[in-house]
Amino acid sequence: MSRTVSVVVPAYQEARRLPRLIHAVRTHAREDLDAAGLTLLEVIVVDDGSSDGTGAVLAEVAEREPLLKALTAPLGRRGKGHAVAHGIAAANGDLVLLADVDLSAPLSETHKLSAVLGRGADVAIGSRALDGAHVEETPLAREMMGRTFNALVRAATALDVHDTQCPLKLMPAPLAKELARDQIATGFAFDVELLLRARQRGARVVEVPIEFRHDRDSRVRPFASAASMAFDVLRLAVRLRGQRERDAGGKVRPAADEPGLDG
Repeated sequence: MSRTVSVVVPAYQEARRLPRLIHAVRTHAREDLDAAGLTLLEVIVVDDGSSDGTGAVLAEVAEREPLLKALTAPLGRRGKGHAVAHGIAAANGDLVLLADVDLSAPLSETHKLSAVLGRGADVAIGSRALDGAHVEETPLAREMMGRTFNALVRAATALDVHDTQCPLKLMPAPLAKELARDQIATGFAFDVELLLRARQRGARVVEVPIEFRHDRDSRVRPFASAASMAFDVLRLAVRLRGQRERDAGGKVRPAADEPGLDG
């Protein structure tokens, strides 16, 4: 019997791009995941405090499309990581697959991630940086931002991952919920924190080269986002290092007392 999967998608100001995701849910998402040996249980789309009608579009479609579950992140606009954590908490599948609303990393690539889980990985993540990846139409500024950000992540955290920010990530739901439960990064740095927490608990993280087509209508603005993400990663590295030292000394502060990193 194949395992069930919950797809978790954050959404902010996405009323214009949602039709692409909705079309995929209605036409080929189930088949894409069947090809990965998985049964699609639900697509959880979490509205992160949008003001452009994203929530209304999702609510309307969810009434007619049983696969789509529309949620609103609590506390209003707090960042992509906050929305993802809320979606993970609501997931009912055996596995959780993280994806972006534009499906630049297609759901059809999930079979590559599922295969490495079947070979013993605990977390499988798509990569645009490994040999074998096929990436189309990425603007030079976005590509340079990615390379610079990855170099910073590796220097600040010693995390041996070539592409932390690729949206496609697959893992068992219990592990995903554990990693997200104490999450402190509410913005784009949540990917780095998730992988750092996975490493800390001894989980085996495996990158897989995938096909990726950049969406020129992406919500990420390379230079503005890069500065914010870099600052968040540095704060995250310091905070998690301090947390490990407190844990080692038997002085553990509850996660609820940790202020979040803004998105």
